[in-house]
Amino acid sequence: MKQLSIILILGSVLWLSACSKPPGSHAGHTDSIAVSDAADYYTCSMHPQVHMDKPGVCPICGMDLVKASNSKNMTTTPGSEAMVPLNDRDQVLANVATMVVGYDNVAHLVRAYGNLEIPEPNKTLISARFNGRIEKLHVDAIGAHVKIGDPLFDIYSPDIVQAANEYLQSTRTMPGSQNTAALIRSKLELLGLTPKQIQEIDVSGQVPFVMTYLSPGSGVVIEKKIVKGSYVAEGATLYEVSDISTLWNIAEVYEADAGHITVGETAVLNTPTYPERSFRGIVKMVYPVVNPQSRTVKVRLVVSNMSGILRPNMYTEILFKTRSGRAITVPVGAVLITGKR
Repeated sequence: MKQLSIILILGSVLWLSACSKPPGSHAGHTDSIAVSDAADYYTCSMHPQVHMDKPGVCPICGMDLVKASNSKNMTTTPGSEAMVPLNDRDQVLANVATMVVGYDNVAHLVRAYGNLEIPEPNKTLISARFNGRIEKLHVDAIGAHVKIGDPLFDIYSPDIVQAANEYLQSTRTMPGSQNTAALIRSKLELLGLTPKQIQEIDVSGQVPFVMTYLSPGSGVVIEKKIVKGSYVAEGATLYEVSDISTLWNIAEVYEADAGHITVGETAVLNTPTYPERSFRGIVKMVYPVVNPQSRTVKVRLVVSNMSGILRPNMYTEILFKTRSGRAITVPVGAVLITGKR
């Protein structure tokens, strides 16, 4: 009986001591779990739940594992086991920065490629208005710079000689026939003679057998199709002179991007010839036709070339920066490209 009483008393004491423990003292119900002072381990920066005891690759994404260590006094809360804790030094080394995500004005970048061309209005095609023989060339090389009124070549032309004779006869032998003289004077102008050259014929009273043909345009000689001594026929092309102080850049823009480009906006041009320099162009026309083979749309830009360093047919890369409204923005470095997985 005495032994039974002792057993009952001991059981009561044990039951009271168990009940006196504070709630939540059991290991399975703690709100704060101390991280043990364990050895270093290796984890994945994309999947921190991966813990390995030696270097290797992540079994989930295949990235290289990075070394990590447990801190003595660092605690975690339930659900935070997948986080990688960083102290102040680690944050500086990892270049970790934060910002408040918000709306901002964003731009739509369109990259295209094209070529520089001579504007059609800047081209001057010099063709023969008469038959004749070239006696001398004043401009005898492609690339030469000429201005309006500069001598191009000397020519003997029976057509010019005959028209000059008729003009002198009308002004000398028929002083009252101003209408006839005016008609013949117009004929000389149509043959390419300037008013000053016609006046010299009128003053001297002599018919020149060799006339100097003057340039009707300014620019650079792009083509030359005559040589000294050659015969030319009426309508033959002699020179092409073009002004290249401004150029066109014809860009090929993909059909899906063409709607973002508007007339009047500015674009940046780069060329392999001058990789350290950028040029600016202004959109003057978005062509109304889509190329059925390449599915691209031509965009014409006007580029200033007062320095003359840009040349027709140069290859160019064009960057259009167009506005596309407001959107949520994040730093470029915050975006991780994972590919198709």
